[in-house]
Amino acid sequence: MTDDEFDAFLRYLAEEYVERRLPLARRSLRHHFEDEVRLKLDDLHEAHQALNYIHDAMPRDEDIYKTFTLDALTEIINKAEYGIRFQNRLADETGLMEVMDEHFTNLASGLRADHLPPVEAEMLSALGFPRVAAHLPGQVCSVRIFSQRRPSYTNEVPVSQQLRELADRLDAARLEHYAAARSEQTGQPPVEQRKRKWWTGLGKVVTGSAISIANMALGAGLIPFEVSPETRSWGALSSVTLGIGQVMEGVGAIRGE
Repeated sequence: MTDDEFDAFLRYLAEEYVERRLPLARRSLRHHFEDEVRLKLDDLHEAHQALNYIHDAMPRDEDIYKTFTLDALTEIINKAEYGIRFQNRLADETGLMEVMDEHFTNLASGLRADHLPPVEAEMLSALGFPRVAAHLPGQVCSVRIFSQRRPSYTNEVPVSQQLRELADRLDAARLEHYAAARSEQTGQPPVEQRKRKWWTGLGKVVTGSAISIANMALGAGLIPFEVSPETRSWGALSSVTLGIGQVMEGVGAIRGE
């Protein structure tokens, strides 16, 4: 598929699946989800900062479970899990999940940085994700490579199913950490200590969820950044492809691959 063909494909999907749903979603989101958007993005920002510390600042031989309390780690997982669930609700509401189920691999494999809304970097920086904003072109390349390396799995298992399973897996991890934190003084067996790779994968999940939520909210007019009407639908489609691609990259590490 040439670049021109892909651009036409992207706009076709945006017009066919998303453009007509955004006005309907906008009304629903204003009534039900508007306050939640900012709360979830704030929570993801806090988790993002903690996970960046684990990834960047901690020496490789330092024990995560001695640096962070179990309560703190439980809260990080909690914020990531709720972010994924909220992302899924928004994607269903805006029609984007249907597109991801049918066309994720094709969209991810042809995605380019210039498909993202012009305000993408500025918006993500303002929301507390400057590092993500600074590396958008590299992240687009990473998602494109991932989609080309793992087409069989992403084609055989619907994206929506993978995201639901991820949320359930994080819920189980959260409950395990919570129970361990409550029983630290009772002599119960300690929590299974997850390796740094697991937390790195969770970092990708948090980053991807933030990208997806922010851009769906932007497309629905819930974030005060200017974007032209003609770019609302295809900009949201492109950015959600990037966001969910980042999440999917993190799934392998979380599953222990």
